[in-house]
Amino acid sequence: MADEIDLGTALDTIVATIAGEFQAFKTVASEDQAPRDLPVPAILLQLSELEPEAEKDPHTGQFPCLVHVEARLIMGNRTPRVRRDSIKAAGALAAFVHNNRLGVKWGAAEVLAVEPDEFAPQADNFNIWRLEWVHFACVGSSYFIDSGVTPTQVLASWAPDIGSDNEADYKDVRNDV
Repeated sequence: MADEIDLGTALDTIVATIAGEFQAFKTVASEDQAPRDLPVPAILLQLSELEPEAEKDPHTGQFPCLVHVEARLIMGNRTPRVRRDSIKAAGALAAFVHNNRLGVKWGAAEVLAVEPDEFAPQADNFNIWRLEWVHFACVGSSYFIDSGVTPTQVLASWAPDIGSDNEADYKDVRNDV
């Protein structure tokens, strides 16, 4: 993964992707919305952890990690059949996220948890489900950023028929690589 991933942009992209799929929910990044002012139903999203993945180091100078994403699906307790609708929505969100890159150039999502969040401070007024998933990503700049001209022709020859005096002996090997 040579492309640099901006984690702030990645979160914005996740929010937009999920908001497009779950239009009945107010979908926001958790720091962008005061909990008291949040209209329900809602999905709050946050990047919660960067877990090192040293064994997957591509040796590009980037930090290989699992990017943990958490979503809290929130429905008001006054909603009829709130528990049934909450688990149904949590299952739909988990199915949507499963193996999805959510518009970001990183690994496909692996869902780790879909569970009630009964210990949330707002649990008395809302039915809250927590979803957690991870994406493999290489964070930071790569050593191998191409800033020059990419060759369009690849030529090869065998010694001793090398050098400018032997240009006619070189073969185009673009399709052999």
